Amino acid sequence: MIAGFADISLAQLALIAGTALVTSLIGGIAGYGTGALMPLVLVPIVGPEPVVPIISLAALFTNSGRAAAFRHVVDWRKALIVLVAAVPTCALGAWGYTLLTGKGALIVIGGMLVSSVPLRRLMRRRGLELSRRGLAAAAPADLSGRGAGGPAFHLAG
Repeated sequence: MIAGFADISLAQLALIAGTALVTSLIGGIAGYGTGALMPLVLVPIVGPEPVVPIISLAALFTNSGRAAAFRHVVDWRKALIVLVAAVPTCALGAWGYTLLTGKGALIVIGGMLVSSVPLRRLMRRRGLELSRRGLAAAAPADLSGRGAGGPAFHLAG
């Protein structure tokens, strides 16, 4: 068995796989959500420190697949704006994440999960939408190391 999986039982791996299947279906229908739901299962099993790298790798595969499947509807200009604005702060966020202890990582993950719902409702209530300029401003604001939070083709408008 791979050393990283030595402390994880077969039942826990089955739980992770089942949750990944359900969250991928939700993510496929809603266009997002997988990265918000998987930590709820992963943190108790693998601990808080490896969760962000695991979710980040999963997001790379998921969003690359979406971009390939829907390449004909991708707004490449918006994608480029987000890429240019987000890469430096993603690198900074990833570096900052390496400085966190397990408790610090848990606080960051929990804080983001807890704050995402009220912030989203507040933005919707105020009618906030992302323009091209807003994309460039929002991308660096995501210091979690995950990028701007979704594929560019979901940011139509």
